Amino acid sequence: MKKLYKKNSYGYEHQDPDARLDKKTIDKYEKEYGINTNVHRSCINCQIRQIDKYKNHPEGGDKFKVRCNFIPKGLPPGTGKRIKEIVVSNDMDEERAKKLLLSTIDPVAWAEIMFGFSDSDPKWSLRNYQKEQIRCSALRFACREGRRSGKTFAMALKLAHLAFNKTIVKGLDSHGKEVSGGPDIMVVTPYQAQLTNIFNEIESLIKRNVELRAEITSGTGDSLYVKTPLFKMDFKNGARIRGFVSGLGIKEDGSGGGTIRGASADIIYLDEMDMIPEDILDKVITPILLTQPDVVLLATSTPIGKRGKFYSWCLDRPDFKEDYYPSTVLPHWETIRGELEAESTKESFAAEYMAEFIEGEYGVFKPSHIYGAKRDYTYEQTSNNMFLYTKLGIEESANMLICMGIDWNKNAGTEFYVSGYSPATGLWIGLDAINIPSSEYSGQRWMKEVIRLNYKWKPDWIYADEGYGHTIIEDLHLHAHRLKSSNNLSAIDKQTVKLSERLISFNFSRNIELKDPVDGTTIKKSGKHYIVENAVRILEDSLFIFPESDDILTKQMMNYVVTKVSKLTGKPVFGADNDRVGDHRLDAMMLSLAGLALEVSVYSGRNLPITRPRFVSGTDNKGSYNSPGDEADRILKSVKKSGIPGQTNILKIMRGGSEEEDKAVKQKYRAAELLKRGGFVRRSRGDIGKHMKRESESIFEGLAKRSNHTRGHEMDLEEINTVKTLQKPHRSAGKPVRRLNKKKRSWK
Repeated sequence: MKKLYKKNSYGYEHQDPDARLDKKTIDKYEKEYGINTNVHRSCINCQIRQIDKYKNHPEGGDKFKVRCNFIPKGLPPGTGKRIKEIVVSNDMDEERAKKLLLSTIDPVAWAEIMFGFSDSDPKWSLRNYQKEQIRCSALRFACREGRRSGKTFAMALKLAHLAFNKTIVKGLDSHGKEVSGGPDIMVVTPYQAQLTNIFNEIESLIKRNVELRAEITSGTGDSLYVKTPLFKMDFKNGARIRGFVSGLGIKEDGSGGGTIRGASADIIYLDEMDMIPEDILDKVITPILLTQPDVVLLATSTPIGKRGKFYSWCLDRPDFKEDYYPSTVLPHWETIRGELEAESTKESFAAEYMAEFIEGEYGVFKPSHIYGAKRDYTYEQTSNNMFLYTKLGIEESANMLICMGIDWNKNAGTEFYVSGYSPATGLWIGLDAINIPSSEYSGQRWMKEVIRLNYKWKPDWIYADEGYGHTIIEDLHLHAHRLKSSNNLSAIDKQTVKLSERLISFNFSRNIELKDPVDGTTIKKSGKHYIVENAVRILEDSLFIFPESDDILTKQMMNYVVTKVSKLTGKPVFGADNDRVGDHRLDAMMLSLAGLALEVSVYSGRNLPITRPRFVSGTDNKGSYNSPGDEADRILKSVKKSGIPGQTNILKIMRGGSEEEDKAVKQKYRAAELLKRGGFVRRSRGDIGKHMKRESESIFEGLAKRSNHTRGHEMDLEEINTVKTLQKPHRSAGKPVRRLNKKKRSWK
């Protein structure tokens, strides 16, 4: 079997189009598996490869399952006479007459006759693997090739041959006779540039032959096809080639310049199939194949990593013929390999040029990480602390840190996801997942669910998407604030009051601030990018677990991709590949993990790693007062200068407990020291305006008492304290430069 394959310099094994098996091996497979040996050499190789590939597959067995007409071994016996007739009547040499006759059964011979391909011309010749692809008559054909290998050109040539030579029975006429014509060919690509490339390749081939060009009835001017309302090339024999764009961002009907849902075709060609959404394949391609079982399906692609239909057709379908060729089959590979290796990462090189299905190249979350996070439990069992301990090994389950994530959506309904963090194990545990569908009174139902889950789980934090739910968040804050002043609160009301502190509005579009755990500097990140990166990291480290039965979360993680890269910022834009699968539960889950990380991780700025404290003795100033604030600043400067890693926290004990009173004490000691030395004590500005301080404070206190701010008086008092620092008496008159306008509550 090794004779059927080649191994390139990178260790990748692929089929060898030039392989020749010995007669003994062929006879063995004919006897044991009943292969057809009266066919072209490439067909014999294909049958043996397919049997060997799927002999242990449940649907493979010991039979060749690919439906095809095989490639004839050569001209049938008795054609010598016909060749001589062609030589005489057309005044041509015998070799060309033989090829002309062979072109009626061999697509490669037809291409050489019509377009001038020749093995003796390296610039205009077909490669051996392209010849096999053009000849192949498999009803289901998947071609997996690396970039620049020429698969699109080979398929363009194959489609041109089929358009001119394949005959399809269209039905019966009024006399009961069969009506035949050329095939209806559908070309589907993910992007318009690829569709244009295919039509241009077909057009440039046909233009090389004046007789074939005359068979085209479409196009204007020099063009042989039209682009609006959809790409189309029409032939006199009734054949037509239509083109559609069906990639990311295309409408639900799978169209880009024409609706293809409900359309029919005799031949379907999917170019760069791995980039075509599964949803489009399900809605458009599968119905055609189910209603017309004899449709020819051709699919080519360079893998992008997802485990979708193309992956299945290549590696898990005995009824599909797969051709696998890395880019190393190119005749000029050695001249370009250095450039390609330099501009690629190891993974991207394997995917792009070795045509390997690299896990994680397509999706944000790797499948192995997703399935590795699954555990045998249900959300209904997580409220039992004993179960968490016995089943999941969470000893301190009663003291877990809990965060709930909320993603509001008026169409898919609102998703609530609860995660717990176990400090002892370092695990994040999926505890609950609820979807409340959208309805006439969605807002009220969603508020009730927040209150219910808040009472059930008593979370430390609730992170809610600010976007669609900002008014609901404000209403819940107001409701919690009003309950504060109520008497005889129920148990659920007591927990609801805490929503004013627990419920945090999170904006995906805004930047969040993190703290570098080494030097304490501020790091700014986009909210959306942070929650995605945080979730990916946690899964990569195998620190998140969720129930095996949650198929919704599983599918949404598998479905989460980089939809595009922002032209303005250069950053990836994340989203669902398939809108039917969606990403709302995933968003809620990522919010719950992000909430825990932002509140308790080393990047939160509030819970940095605890280090061993040490005592630093103060400076001896011979009885002089040394301010704790000045002393702390001196120590911090000394630590920074010495380059000690990590963030330093200085504990300073101040008289009175505030910066203002510490300053007052420092001034008092300074004044006393100057008096002892017989110096002049300058009168402070604070003394000049002391009589104004009492009056302004009474005004501020009055305003605070009359405040109706939803968060209470605390914010007003914070604002007042800030305003107080702005009150500076005039240097000469002793009057404030800025005055409070009592009516407008603003400063002039």
